[in-house]
Amino acid sequence: MKLLCTDLDRTLLPNGDESESPAARPVLWHLLQSHAVALAYVSGRDLARILKSVQQYELQKPDVIVADVGTSVYVRDGEGWLLQEAWQLQIADDWNGLDSEDMRELLASFNELEDQEADRQTRFKRSYYLPRELDTENLKLRLEELLAGQGIKASLVFSDDPQKNVQLLDVLPLHATKVDAIRHVQKLLEVDNEQTLFSGDSGNDVTALASEIPSVTVRNADLPTREAVRRLAALNATEASSYQAEGALSLAGGRALNGNYAAGIVEGLVHFNSAWSELLDSEAWVAKALELYALQGEAGSLQA
Repeated sequence: MKLLCTDLDRTLLPNGDESESPAARPVLWHLLQSHAVALAYVSGRDLARILKSVQQYELQKPDVIVADVGTSVYVRDGEGWLLQEAWQLQIADDWNGLDSEDMRELLASFNELEDQEADRQTRFKRSYYLPRELDTENLKLRLEELLAGQGIKASLVFSDDPQKNVQLLDVLPLHATKVDAIRHVQKLLEVDNEQTLFSGDSGNDVTALASEIPSVTVRNADLPTREAVRRLAALNATEASSYQAEGALSLAGGRALNGNYAAGIVEGLVHFNSAWSELLDSEAWVAKALELYALQGEAGSLQA
């Protein structure tokens, strides 16, 4: 394993309703360091909000950031971040010369769509809030009909925000999804599928979680998401590469990993790299992980 690509909210970040195993993040960081695994954060957040979460949760600094649900890719450049213009050019063709503001005007007649905040919109991502009870299948068909009539190749990504009690919709270029962006990162770092793991938990992760890229759905993912991943993996014949965390791991000294958040990512890494479990059985290795990557301040208080 040479590359870990992970979603942030409720996947790596323990900001859902379920508890986080206290040793999970230290063990994850030590596993990545021990095996020289590159790290990419793949999120619906923009770059500024991703960097804020890195500081707030004391995350390791990644090598690559995929922001805005796959529409922006940044590579670490010293202490800064370099936008991959080649990726922007690659996905621009799908929207037939339009940008996010053009998309807003085009979809203005859909009364169900409520614009998300201005800082959630980017050049190739138009984001909306939807009522929790809305029939998204009907809306999806109507949107697809209008967009196809304009010669626009778009991806409609629906997900949930349980904290705001709404559904979310991201309108993206067809080839700007998380899974397409991960493939772009693989090319940048010259790694193949067998050397990659993706971890996620929600609706905008489903396509990647059911792809040919090895993946883990963390245990705290809701049941509809877990079932959607299973169905799509069966349709794609990718069940072997799509793992769902169960909370089945334990560490030397009797510490349990519950499969939520980082514990689920660790479980996925070990599932696809069985020899790595030997490290988890080593009291000295686990003690070193807890010493090197002990969480402090707010990040530590967020643990269960």
